[in-house]
Parts: sequence; structure tokens; C-alpha cells
Amino acid sequence: MKFNLRYLLPLLSCIVLQSTAQVPDSNQYNQNFPQSTLETSAQLGRNQVQGQDQEQIVDTSQEVNNTPEINETPESNPSLSSQVEITDEQLDSFPFGDSEYRLAVVGDSGIEEETKEIMYLSEFDGLLHLGDYDYRCLPDDYFTKILDANRTYQFMGVVGNHDTTEGECTEEVAQRYVDNIYNEMMSKKNKGLKCVFSPSKFMWSCVQDNIRIIGLTPDIRGADKRDEQLAFLKKHLKDATEDWKICSWHYYDKYYHTGRYQSPYNLVSGEGESFYDYCKMNGAIILSAHDHVYARTHVMSQFSEPVIDKYDGAQDGRVTQIRHGATLNILNGVGGFYIYIEQGEQMNYAHWQKKYARGKNEVNKDKFGGLFCTFNYKGNNKKAYCELLRLNSPDKVFDSFYIYRNEDPESVHYSEIDTAFKEEKIKAYKIANNIVDGELNNNTTNANTIPTITEDDTTPLQPVSSNFTNSNIQTEIKEPDNKSLLTSSAFLLTGSIVASLSVIGGAILLYKRKARVNDYYEDIGPLTVTVPNKSAYGYNPDNYLPPPPDPDQFGTLPVNYNNQYFDSHNKYN
Repeated sequence: MKFNLRYLLPLLSCIVLQSTAQVPDSNQYNQNFPQSTLETSAQLGRNQVQGQDQEQIVDTSQEVNNTPEINETPESNPSLSSQVEITDEQLDSFPFGDSEYRLAVVGDSGIEEETKEIMYLSEFDGLLHLGDYDYRCLPDDYFTKILDANRTYQFMGVVGNHDTTEGECTEEVAQRYVDNIYNEMMSKKNKGLKCVFSPSKFMWSCVQDNIRIIGLTPDIRGADKRDEQLAFLKKHLKDATEDWKICSWHYYDKYYHTGRYQSPYNLVSGEGESFYDYCKMNGAIILSAHDHVYARTHVMSQFSEPVIDKYDGAQDGRVTQIRHGATLNILNGVGGFYIYIEQGEQMNYAHWQKKYARGKNEVNKDKFGGLFCTFNYKGNNKKAYCELLRLNSPDKVFDSFYIYRNEDPESVHYSEIDTAFKEEKIKAYKIANNIVDGELNNNTTNANTIPTITEDDTTPLQPVSSNFTNSNIQTEIKEPDNKSLLTSSAFLLTGSIVASLSVIGGAILLYKRKARVNDYYEDIGPLTVTVPNKSAYGYNPDNYLPPPPDPDQFGTLPVNYNNQYFDSHNKYN
């Protein structure tokens, strides 16, 4: 058989051309992905689109073709990133959650120059005054000289002992203080604040969004009796649903002052049920004054006999966690009128977290200040931030701390409250800005993105992703890049060339073998047969046939001899 190179060369050309146009098959495509990913994707795809044509499932050519130019990168075009990065600055500027409410708390202010200056230490939404507006029985001065005539902040206040006949004021003047407080709180300037007063106007409960503040006046001369005050407290606190609750009054109980007056009595609670503990049981923060110092307790699980809560003490008191059954008391009486000394056993109580009084050599005598607390801090209704800001001090911030509402500190770390809120805020930010991870902002698909399949997705395949741990299970398949395709094509081309060379080599070997065989038969000449002399057999052509020839001397093939043949039947024809 001849093997002509004229037929071989076209065949090789076809093989080479086919290899350069070869598209990787599904097995080659799948080599770029973990087996588990492929199996999950296949299973999810089957569950999602049973009964549909397979081409409808995987046809993403229109999306993939809408790719940016090769020279674009995530650095040059941020929208190309498959995972959208959102900065803290973007989140801070995005309104989410509950509205912040910044409350300024002052007490024992008088109508001094410093009283007004304190109000400029920070912006605020509401002002809570804890009593003793004026030490001169001038009931209108605070409301006309200190409060801004065109104020945009809300005002709340309780009556102090110097605002009554106990402070050497007449009954008429004392009533004037009560009326001024009521009128300011019920005026249009307190827009948004909903308040309920007792008939005497000495007690009130106000609500601003998710914050409830209750003002009481136990042991204040002329006010409601103590049991009536406790009943009012229970009525408005027991079933309160607001996130933040605050109890406020002017006086204090015996363990919650620093000793300027060595009183052994519970001025608020008396000998009966503890006001402090009732507020604590309902998770309400307690604010008080009368002692002209600043003093903050640890988080307490009991007030009637001081017991510090076992979950108190995070970050040296800069983080406090309150709940139903544990809260803190903040006494702020440095609002502008003469700061007191501290003395006696009260100044050394173990339950004080941070405090300051007039100090040795009167170093703090002019350092008046106010407490400023931001509730729903950055939108988080479980977090507040408070700071005591002072005048005439190189350190404006004397005390600062966070308050977390954490009903289960045994199981939930306070940082988890921040994390959960941030995750929800990121979700809302992406929805508001039409951001989907893995998808370009202009609704085109990233060149390196293939649609993701989720278990419960019943819509056409779209790129989806999530940063959150509670997201639905999903599997992402990435398209092989150009480098992978080039490598596959090169591999196929190399294999084809090797195969072609093997065919050529084999053809050459066959051709040479045939040539050697032909040369051999040309050397030995044509096939010949030797026939013995007829006379050796006594040959008579008329009546005798010779015996059969010896097989060792003759072949069985027919041979030509003078136009006669000797065949396998041993006869001449």
C-alpha cells in the first residue's frame, strides 16, 4: 500500500486549524473550580429550574458581553469591584434607625453667669433641670434670663427645695416656680414632647419618641405626699414600652451623695419602698441633684443596700450595661451655683464610679458643668453616649461613658449590639443606594462575575451576594479568565502538533520498509522453477506418464513451461 504525502499534508492542515478554533469543553471549564462548588451549583440549579431548557439556565452571554474594557481595573473604576466597600463616613452620613436625642442635664444652677455658659458647651435637643433654679426667690429670672426666648430645644424641670417655702420663699413665689415650669413644658416651644401632669403639677411624665422621662418631687415642701409620688411613678413606669426610661428628682437617698450634709435619711424613698429600686427594676436611669458635686455610681443591682451589678466594670466604667434589674444613678449638682466639698464616709463609698467636688485647695471651685447624653446613639436604640463637660478646665470632658441596654449580658457581649446594628445599617444603605454585591452600579455585569444561585431563588439568575452571616446559602461560579483560555488552547495546539508528527514519522517508517522489500526482490530477480530432464523418467509421450515429482524439488504453484502448466493435481495440461 502506498502512503502518499500529497494526502497527508492536507490532513495535517485540518488538524492544526481545528485545534486553534477548539473551545474548552465542560470538563476543562470545570477544572477551574472546586468540585464541591460545582456539585452545589448543579444541585441548586436543578432544584431551581426543573422542567426548563438548560440553555435558559446558563445563558448569560448578554451579561458577560457587557464587560468593561480590559484596561479598566477596580482601582481606576471603583464600580468594577464585585464586593462593594462602604466606609464608616458613608454610614455615619446615612440616616438609619431611631432619631438621636441629646439631653442636657443640669441641677442647682442658680442664675449665674456660668449657668448660661454651660448651655453653650454643647448643642442639645432637650434640657432637663433637676431643681434649684434660683437661690433668691426670683421665680421668673431663670425662665427669662437663662432660657432662650426663641429656644428650639425642649425644656423639662422638677422643683427643688430652694424653689419652695423651705427656701424662704413665700407660698405665692413658690407657686410661681411651679407654674413657670408647667407653662414652659406645655408651650409650643416643646413641640413633639408629650407630657402628663399630676393635678398638683409637681409630678409629670413626658415622652419624646422612644424616650420616657418622669419627674418627681418627693420630700419637697408643698408637693404630693411620698406614697402618692410612688403611685404616680408606678403608674407611668410599670407598663412603659419606650426603649429609654429616666427617673428624675431633686433630692437623694442616704447612700447617694458625697457627704456635704451628713443626713442619715432617705430623702426620696423615706422608710418605705425604694424609689431607686423600683426604677432599677424597670431599667430606668436615675438622675438626681441637691448635693453640689458630680458623682456617678457603678451599675447597681440593688440601691436600698448598695450592691454593684456583677456585669459592671467593662472598660473601667466607660461602658455600662443596664437592663430590667440593673441601672446607674448620676448626681449632677454643679450647674452653676457654688460647688460643695465632699466629706465623711459617703465620699469613699465603693459604689462610686467617678466623681468630683470642690477639691483640695478648691481646685474645682469654678469648674461648673452639665451632663450631655445622646440617646439612640447614631441611630442605635440600644446605645447612648454621655459626657460631663466642664467650664474653666483644661480638660473639657471630665467623664464620658456609653450606656447599652442589654437584657442578657450573660450571653450577649455589648459589642455584639454594635455589630448587629451595623449589619442592619449596611443592608439598608445598599438597598437605598441600589447596591448589590457582585453587580456594577450601572447595572452591567463585572467581567469576572458569573450569576450566583441561591436555594430559594425563583427569579432569573442575577448576581447576588451578602456580607451577613444569616444570608441564604449561595454558591458563586466565576468565569475563567483569558489566561486560562489561552493556556487551554496552547495545550491543545501542542498536542495536535505532537500527534501530527507521530503520524508523519510512522508514515516515513512504513515508506522506508516498503522500499527495502522492493530492493530485495529486485536483487534476487523473478521467481524461477527448475524442471528435471524428461529423459530421466523414460518419457514416452504416447503411452507413459512419469511418476509425480519430488515435493522437495518442486513447488505446488503452477508454473509456465513451454506453454504447458503443471498444477496441484500433478498433471500436465
